[in-house]
Amino acid sequence: MTSQTRRAFIRPAWMVIAMAAAGVGAFAWSRVGLLDLPSVPHDLTLDATGLGNLDAMRDLDDAIRSDSRADRVSNGALPPAAQRVRDGLLLIRAGKPEAGLAAMQQGVAQDPDNLVLSNAYRMECFTLRRAALADARRASAAPVAATGAVNSVFPAYLEAQPIAPLEKLKKDHPSRETRLALALAWVDEMLLFPALEVKAPASVESVRELTVVLEGDGSTDGKSSAASPYYVPALFARGLNHLHRPARLVWPEADKTPLDAAVQDIARCIAVGRKFNAGSSRLQATLAIALGDAYVKIGRSQNARSWWQIAQNICRDEAIQQAVRRRYAWRDETVLDDLEAELDRARAELDAPMTDLRMMWSTP
Repeated sequence: MTSQTRRAFIRPAWMVIAMAAAGVGAFAWSRVGLLDLPSVPHDLTLDATGLGNLDAMRDLDDAIRSDSRADRVSNGALPPAAQRVRDGLLLIRAGKPEAGLAAMQQGVAQDPDNLVLSNAYRMECFTLRRAALADARRASAAPVAATGAVNSVFPAYLEAQPIAPLEKLKKDHPSRETRLALALAWVDEMLLFPALEVKAPASVESVRELTVVLEGDGSTDGKSSAASPYYVPALFARGLNHLHRPARLVWPEADKTPLDAAVQDIARCIAVGRKFNAGSSRLQATLAIALGDAYVKIGRSQNARSWWQIAQNICRDEAIQQAVRRRYAWRDETVLDDLEAELDRARAELDAPMTDLRMMWSTP
């Protein structure tokens, strides 16, 4: 066989392999209904799930983070709020973080329900606070205290960021999006200060806000948002909160939380995504891995392995494949301890915090 003939053969062969892999992933995602997923209302709308307009969200996110001066998105110039957030990002890159965060905060206030803008603002706060903590640790031989010394290690403009501004935003404009942003800010606090005395109350605050989003708070003042039980970002965030709580510690609200709380929330996410075939293959696989992990927490390792297999089939991304391979190596008798160690490792990966909503609108 000549080299030209071999190349002609290899190209279609790789195309067949790629198409087969995509087909297996699609088949796996379509068959997950066989694994005890909850039902989803037939009249549920995509807007109610928070999964609508993911392409537009990705385009806006790309535009505000671009180095280009074009300041354009597909439908024209950036909206004023997005432009303000972009201006803030450019100021931070130019070494003016205080002015940059102030500009971003103003942009978020102009469009409080825009998750792209609030996520960008929150992630910049996270990055700057993380850097300040690292500077403090380098400047002192003693470890920075997990509690009681937070303000002392941050410059004044970072002391209350981003929780205080987001609390005010939620008060002025209560909605599922502003509550979600605040809840995720509490999780950011947990990631930066992993000591239990910080992590436990921060998780409780986060879950409280997310539960109001999902279940409502019974308010009759006309200002609070209605219950959104199929709002995927809040479901996944609450599910992760429950998943990441240490299995062998009694949590402050343990008596109010079902043992399978993480399974319930994450399974509902997957059921909604399956109904609309929404989200990238990476997002679908991430949800499947998380549901498998949640099943480990309640002692159903066979269910867990089924979901990890589905994740492996859905997405060929190397990080996803490695995450599944690590889980396959766990033995049943040590699987819970192995999972706890894996979750600890995931929380420590602060270069890509689990609260970054860009995974919702990213593409494979």
